[in-house]
Amino acid sequence: MIEDIPKEKLLELFRNLLAGRRMEEKLYEIYSAGGSGMPWLHRGIGEEAVIVGVCANLGKDDYFLVTITRGRPCLFARGFSFVDCIASESYRDLKKIGGHNTYFAPEFGNLGRSGTLGEDTAIYTGAALSAKIRGTDQVTVCTVGDGAASRGPVHESMVVAAAWDLPIVYLLQNNQYGEGTSARREVYKIEDLADRAKAYGFPGITVDGNDVIEVYEVSKEYIERARKGGGPGLIVAETYRLSGHSEGDTQTYRPKGETEEWWKKDPLPRYTKRLMDMGIITKEYIDELDRKLTAEIDEAAKVAASLPDWDYDDYIRGPGTVIDVL
Repeated sequence: MIEDIPKEKLLELFRNLLAGRRMEEKLYEIYSAGGSGMPWLHRGIGEEAVIVGVCANLGKDDYFLVTITRGRPCLFARGFSFVDCIASESYRDLKKIGGHNTYFAPEFGNLGRSGTLGEDTAIYTGAALSAKIRGTDQVTVCTVGDGAASRGPVHESMVVAAAWDLPIVYLLQNNQYGEGTSARREVYKIEDLADRAKAYGFPGITVDGNDVIEVYEVSKEYIERARKGGGPGLIVAETYRLSGHSEGDTQTYRPKGETEEWWKKDPLPRYTKRLMDMGIITKEYIDELDRKLTAEIDEAAKVAASLPDWDYDDYIRGPGTVIDVL
């Protein structure tokens, strides 16, 4: 229950949720202005609570995969700086300032990602196996989208994780659409995607992905269970892609009024109201925090813009492999 969560943690979640929203807005501003180096932008506005809630339960040594770019701007909640997040999305070279690229940073438990959805699930399942073999208490959280969740490598990874009782939590971020395909209307024939966990032999649960407290509490339970040797689990976070697949998407595949209904479930105003009703934050507190975060993110954007474009080989094919860091 929210009453059992320390005030400091509640404020941390609020700060990160607000910062995630401002980060999304800044990246859209940069992209819209042109010349940023971004070939595309996959916006994650309205989905911030999923990553923020989960990251609040991870230690620095844990492994964490965000497979979809909609969660990457929120990786400051994992320890990356605002500059790291903006520069990475803008394809800027962070080596000059000693920054950390959010696409591959083993020091933050980030072992890279595949350009083919679902393929990297096996890498992070391997990281969980590595932790078990080495006898550490590290946990892996591996995020997949509703589209990637139906790919073979994801199923195979879950079968292996179950058979070997690996310390991993699979996080299915269901934002209802795989590009223009409705997961609910065109792909899945089951009501609750968490039911898939029964077939693998480990627990699964569906949460309101737009409720940062529910995400935080359930992920805390599942992460602690995995850390104590309880094996894998599946969390399905139901959220919604409020924007198109990428900029320029006409979104003709959406039923009329659907997006408007989901805007009413926007996690930021929901959580803001909850904390205000509890007397934990005030309008003055919000305004001051918003001012500070906006200034920090604006400054981070300026620093990122001053950096040279990254060298593809350095970040994608450069020195250091997954094998080296496990």
